[in-house]
Amino acid sequence: LTIQPIVENAIKHGLMRLPKGGTIRVVSYETDTRYCVSVEDDGMGFHTSELQDERKHVGIRNIRERLKAMVGGTLEIESTVGVGTKVLITIPKEGSK
Repeated sequence: LTIQPIVENAIKHGLMRLPKGGTIRVVSYETDTRYCVSVEDDGMGFHTSELQDERKHVGIRNIRERLKAMVGGTLEIESTVGVGTKVLITIPKEGSK
């Protein structure tokens, strides 16, 4: 319920608009204090200021709220038009909240 809509958005909004498609990379790793999941694409990219209107981005808002409420996690989005988008999910390890 967390990673699937992010990958779906990468396909629908990032890669399907490209004439030759693109690549999505999902990576998980951990640091001393956090578990991390990164979803990156080399799609269309967008201006992150578009995310200010949460009425249009209910899925992203729901993921952020769910991560925060259930595990104290966060969701960060970086994007560059014409380059692609990176979403980073971080979840604190037990005792690191």
